[in-house]
Amino acid sequence: MENYEIRNLIFAIFWSIVAGYNARKIVYSGILWFLVSIIYIPFAFLYLLASLPDKNLDKRRKQEMLLLQKQLAQRGYAPTDSSSDISHQTISDDPTIRS
Repeated sequence: MENYEIRNLIFAIFWSIVAGYNARKIVYSGILWFLVSIIYIPFAFLYLLASLPDKNLDKRRKQEMLLLQKQLAQRGYAPTDSSSDISHQTISDDPTIRS
């Protein structure tokens, strides 16, 4: 988990403890607090599921990037040797642009 995700989880736990303490302090019934907890738990669970890294998504992004680089190389817009190289073609080199 990322640092901000851990921080958000700690804040959520902290505020749920504070809310529970205040609910008991102002004499809410235990049943009402239990119902509030039942409503809160699924949202926290969905948040945790959404924050998990998706390895398939990263793999698909890499495949799409490679495919895009191949397509650009076929059209002559990108170099084929390395993805970190910048193409030497500039806008002024483009024959379709008229000055």
